Amino acid sequence: MNKGDKSNKSICGIPTAAHPKTLSDTKTGKGLYWAGLLGITLAAGMAVGFHAADLGVRWLPTMIEIILVICMISLWAMVCGRFMHGSATVQTEKGRRLRKRVTTCIVLLALALTARLAVFATQKRCELTSLKPAEFNITFQNDLQQLRQCDEGLDKYLDILAELKEQIGTDRVLKAEEEDLVRSSWRAISDYTVALEQIKSFYSDWFKFDSSRAQRSYHLRSFFMYYTADLVLYERSMRLVNLIDNNDNATKFLDSPDPQGTYGKDTFSNYREHFQGIDDVTRITAGKAWMFSANKTYNAKELLEGLGCEYLWHKTEDELSLIEAVSTLEMASMSANNAASILKNAIDKIWFPAQKGVAQWMGNTRIRRVGQYLIAKDQREEMDKHLQPGDILIARKNWYLSNVGLPGFWPHAILYIGDSEKFETYFDTPEVCRYLTELTGETIKLGQYLAAKYPAKYKRYTAGDGEPYRVIEGISHGVVLNTFKLAFGDYMAALRPRLDKKAKAQAIIEAFGHLDKPYDYDFDFATDDALVCTELVWRSYRPAQNKKGIDFDLVEIGGRKTMPANQIALLFANEVTKDTRQLDFVYFLDASEEDQKAFPADQNAFIKSSQRQKWSFSQD
Repeated sequence: MNKGDKSNKSICGIPTAAHPKTLSDTKTGKGLYWAGLLGITLAAGMAVGFHAADLGVRWLPTMIEIILVICMISLWAMVCGRFMHGSATVQTEKGRRLRKRVTTCIVLLALALTARLAVFATQKRCELTSLKPAEFNITFQNDLQQLRQCDEGLDKYLDILAELKEQIGTDRVLKAEEEDLVRSSWRAISDYTVALEQIKSFYSDWFKFDSSRAQRSYHLRSFFMYYTADLVLYERSMRLVNLIDNNDNATKFLDSPDPQGTYGKDTFSNYREHFQGIDDVTRITAGKAWMFSANKTYNAKELLEGLGCEYLWHKTEDELSLIEAVSTLEMASMSANNAASILKNAIDKIWFPAQKGVAQWMGNTRIRRVGQYLIAKDQREEMDKHLQPGDILIARKNWYLSNVGLPGFWPHAILYIGDSEKFETYFDTPEVCRYLTELTGETIKLGQYLAAKYPAKYKRYTAGDGEPYRVIEGISHGVVLNTFKLAFGDYMAALRPRLDKKAKAQAIIEAFGHLDKPYDYDFDFATDDALVCTELVWRSYRPAQNKKGIDFDLVEIGGRKTMPANQIALLFANEVTKDTRQLDFVYFLDASEEDQKAFPADQNAFIKSSQRQKWSFSQD
């Protein structure tokens, strides 16, 4: 070949043209070069990654931290290199500025640093991730067993309430045995809920376990324990709210404080708000997405079965099916009801103090004859000779503003128990003694039983206050023991329940249990944490299992089920001619404002009094 020959040459088998390079050739060459460099880097990365995985290195945080550190060093080197090379900036009409590549590197460096700090924050050791493998396995198995027990317990008591739902209807006040059943079920449900909340809280750091092979078993078990507890709480709360919300009185009852101190005011409303919010729905949906993503990515279901935790997978599927069976419309309705309930509670907190203040003012304000009443002391003592413990008294004091706000002539009801001597003598019978023996296993009298059950209250009763305590009544100060001097006013009538002494003893035991409770300025018989005067009588004589009583009819006033004292007089008047009547007439002190005195009157006069207008002060 001649020296001047300009034929094509080749390098490493790749032909090269004799003609000068074009722009297209330059771009193609650079592309091939960077592709080759990337391939070598990728191969090296795969080798290192495989080796790290083989050694059991955690992806989070170990590998993530290594990658972020390498990225930060590389980006910093690139920025420094540009500045040292003098190519970090470019001249423009407005002056020099950073090149886009340098700016991009700085932004990426800042993001990498932020990500590194985020990884550090999320990977702080917690109680869950601090457990050693053996400790985790033992704790997990114990919590799994407890979760199953709580699930079964919640189902049991929700089934009890579901059966009760058919009995209580939707608008009436609960009966005594229904209150006991609802309250005991609610206590149990609250206990199981707290236990599940503790499990859920403990495993809420499940994401701090690495999802790579090194910690995948801990990651999966922790997540499914957390998510299963969350689903059970959500579905059971949804079922409970649906059961209870059908009866406003049951809701009010559960929102009243438990006499045993197990829970406080508004507990049920707070429970509903806590478990039936929008954030709960969002969390359930997000958990479902992650659950099926994990199964698709690394066969979470099979891994759980291999770990002996198939219960958790199947339980989550079952709970999700139950939740999804509730229509979108129903769930929207529940959320709306929840929001409405929250709003109503907020309004009540504003309105109730004002209502209470007005009621207290009206109850304590008398516009005439302040401190003077028509019934004289000798008339009180004469009436007492005719009374027996367990009698129901209905009373009236004229000129009080509170009389205007109460329907009917008779505004007040009282439970007569007599002085301690009369009380002991009356109930010292074989019938009452047998009942107390069955109740306590000991041979004791009613006074001894009350002294043991309510020592401070019974001691107060026997001590008296200048004169003996003879009644229990609900007044503005609350449910109190009172003397005749303070209890009597201008009119007083006595009715006797047609019950045996055992039933009367049970009623008085119930009344002692309500002593010292506050006055119910909401006038609502659905709750028992605060009582009005007639509610004390109603609850004391309300029939229950193994307890005879009186069937008082409640009436609706202002959207609440209640019983004005005049209803007791009307009950007697409506039943007086019947052999099945529940009350007998005992005594009646009528009065005349014109003559400024009280006087004994007969049964017919008392029957007519139930029809008097509330402002009737003088009678023919």
